[in-house]
Amino acid sequence: MKRRQNILLLAALMAFTQFACADVYLDATAGRGQEITPAYFGVHFHRLVLRPQEKAVRTQWPPLTFGTVRLWDSVTRWADIAPRAGVWEFERLDYYVHEAAAHRATVLYTLGSTPRWASARPDEPCGYGPGCGAEPVRMGHWEEYVRRVAQRYGSRIAAYELWNEPYFSDIAGDRGRPGFYTGSIFNMVEMARVARKVLDDVSAAAMLCTPGFVGGANRLEMFLAAGGKKYVQAICYHFYSENSSHLARQILEIRSVMKRQGLENLPLWNTETGLEVYGPGESLPAGAGAGATRSLTESAAKMTQQLILGAAAGLGRYYYYSWDSERSGMVTTSGEHLPAYAAMAQVQKWLIGATLAGCESFKGAGVMCGGNKGSRHFKILWAEVPATQAVTVPRGFRFAGQEMLWRSAQESRLRVADGKVLVPVGQPPVLLWFDATETK
Repeated sequence: MKRRQNILLLAALMAFTQFACADVYLDATAGRGQEITPAYFGVHFHRLVLRPQEKAVRTQWPPLTFGTVRLWDSVTRWADIAPRAGVWEFERLDYYVHEAAAHRATVLYTLGSTPRWASARPDEPCGYGPGCGAEPVRMGHWEEYVRRVAQRYGSRIAAYELWNEPYFSDIAGDRGRPGFYTGSIFNMVEMARVARKVLDDVSAAAMLCTPGFVGGANRLEMFLAAGGKKYVQAICYHFYSENSSHLARQILEIRSVMKRQGLENLPLWNTETGLEVYGPGESLPAGAGAGATRSLTESAAKMTQQLILGAAAGLGRYYYYSWDSERSGMVTTSGEHLPAYAAMAQVQKWLIGATLAGCESFKGAGVMCGGNKGSRHFKILWAEVPATQAVTVPRGFRFAGQEMLWRSAQESRLRVADGKVLVPVGQPPVLLWFDATETK
């Protein structure tokens, strides 16, 4: 008996040691190399059209490269475009879709948020108005909604997300909890079936994505296992992450679900994520996101880390939330640039047209990702704790320079010696360029 206990203890210790020593960055990015296109960079715009009496500068489409836009918190929900039975108000949605097309960006439209008149529980509390988290009282209402949107916009809406961040009444911890969706898994799967049927009828090329789940993989797996996987062409998840390590672990968790459900070859999209900033004198509210920070520059640095890691891990799209948010965005309500503006511009410059070969960790909670852009090789580094990292110059290459996320005192402290680049790293990523040496 004692011998058996010792064997079990040894096995548990070995399993713990293996997990503790695992490199989540290497695991999340291995074999995921892809060329990064503008389609990877997605965004949310809240104020391309102002609400009545809204005190803010109207958002102009920025001179950055966003290949896709997700419509959420843009006053384009089902309840917004169908405020009363038989009344359809498409003017605002028309403008968003037109602006996306004018800037060569595809549209991901998030379905749902039920109007009170169509709600199965019209008096149930919901953040966007009573009844909005319930399934429709009649599935015919849902079918008409999806059909009207799909017929009106056709190929101008390239993809649909089934719902935003649902809870399921089938889960004890979700039951009675206010949220964006509060119904059963069965009804969500039925809405997926109807939506795919409508799209097949009127916009067959449009993709249907799972609901944008958040807060763990269990709801996604339950939806897929209950039949939802028959109707979707992409997996959507909201990867709100404390840091890049947390993001890597989340990606591995979601990919494990996809593999178990036989969907490992579907695209995986990060359809909403952001890093909210709260000042030193503010207390973090209960609903603050996983990536809440105290500093605008820290938030921008972490955004950049996670964009790089997401690309290396094979996420097909990454929709940052949001462009025009005071707490997590790139411009203020008055249009002033925040640090995330410059960070987004720089990371787009680094990544678009590049192919990432993977990432790995180094001492001091640091990360190094490698890749190629044309004939040039590069490495991007960051660390949670400031440190100096020695980077070996790849064979057949020479060190050609560095680029900072933004100008810093670190820039003057880089040294090259004995085939290594000694580079100070911190939270803002730094990129090292290597050019091929000339051969005769």
